[in-house]
Amino acid sequence: MTINKRNEQISSVPFKGANSLLLTGKETGSHMLSVNEINLEQGSKSDYYIISNVEETLFVAEGSITFRLEDKTFMAYKGDCLLAKKSQAHGFENSGNSNAKIITMSPSIHIEKEVIPEIDFKNSKPESGFFDRTKNEPYEFEPGIMRYDMVGDFLGAESTYFAELILEPGAAAPNHYHPKHEESMYCLESKLNCAYAEENNISLNQGDMFTAEVAVRHGIFNDHKSVGKLLAIHCVLNPPPRVDVD
Repeated sequence: MTINKRNEQISSVPFKGANSLLLTGKETGSHMLSVNEINLEQGSKSDYYIISNVEETLFVAEGSITFRLEDKTFMAYKGDCLLAKKSQAHGFENSGNSNAKIITMSPSIHIEKEVIPEIDFKNSKPESGFFDRTKNEPYEFEPGIMRYDMVGDFLGAESTYFAELILEPGAAAPNHYHPKHEESMYCLESKLNCAYAEENNISLNQGDMFTAEVAVRHGIFNDHKSVGKLLAIHCVLNPPPRVDVD
C-alpha cells in the first residue's frame, strides 16, 4: 500500500509560477496511475501540449482556470473537470484573482508528452469532454455519501473513471477490492479514514493520497465531525470491476 502523505510528496516546478506535487506514479510504487497536484500562482500558464499515448483528466480543485483544448479556450471553476483525449492538444492557465489548484491524472505511469506551438483560439466551450459542475447534480452513492461522476465513458474516456465523493460525518463506503486494477483515493477536503487489507482505521488528512493495489481490500469512511471530500480515481472505465468484502 502507498499512503503518500502531504509532507512526503515529491515537489517540482513544471513551469514558471507553478509547483507540482507527485501524488501517484512509478515513484510511489504504482504500475497503472499517474496523478499530480499542480498549484498555480496568478497568471501562471502551462505549455500547449499533447500526450500521445494516453488520455489526461484535469480537475479544478481551487480557483478558476482558462483551459485550451484544440482550437477552443474557455473558463472553468472549482469542481469542473476536463478530459483531454489521447493526442488532443490542450493547456491551462490561472486567469483568476487568486491562486489555483488542479489535479491531473492519466491511466498509465508512462506519459509521452510533447510541447507544441500555440495557435489562435476562439472563445468557446467544447461540445464534449468537459464536465461542468453547474450543469450536473450529485447522486446518493451510500447513506451520507453524495457522488459526482465526472469522467468516464459518458465523457468519451477510454480508460478513466474519476469521481468526487462527499462524506457526511459517520458515513462509510463499503469495503471492497478491484481484481485487476489499482485505485487512488485523494483526500480533497478535511479529514477522512481508510481501511486497507487487515487494517480498519488509517487516518487521511487533506492532501494525502491513498493507493490500493490490485486485489487488496480497501474502503473509505468519515470518523470526524466535519464533511470530508475524496477523489476516487480509477484507471478503467465505469463501472470499475469490484468485489465487496467485510
